[in-house]
Amino acid sequence: MLTFVVWCLVTLVLVATVFLVAHVMERAEATPGDETVGGVRGWWRNFRSGLRLRRDEVPRPVDTDLDTFFAGRVETGPAYVDAEEIGDVLQRARQQARSTLHPNGQQRPR
Repeated sequence: MLTFVVWCLVTLVLVATVFLVAHVMERAEATPGDETVGGVRGWWRNFRSGLRLRRDEVPRPVDTDLDTFFAGRVETGPAYVDAEEIGDVLQRARQQARSTLHPNGQQRPR
C-alpha cells in the first residue's frame, strides 16, 4: 500500500512539473501585452478551456448507405498493393530460398 501511495505522489509531482515547464515556456514565447498569459489565473483559465468540449468542432454524423460511401472513394490510379508486384517478390523469395546454403555448408538439392 505504501508503494502505491509513493508512486501516486511521484506521478503527481511529475505532472505538476510538466505543467510548470509548459507554463514557463508559454510565458517566454508570449508577446508583450498578451493578456492570455496571466499567472496562475491565466494558467487555470487555459486549463479549463482545454477541458471544455467544443461543440462547433465536433463533426456531425452523415446518413449514407454503403454503396454511396464506397462509390465516392473509388481510386482510378494503380492500387497501393499490386498483385503482380507481390507475385514478383514471392518469386524472388522462392528462388533465393532455393539457392541458399544449408547451415552445414552444402547446397540444398533441387
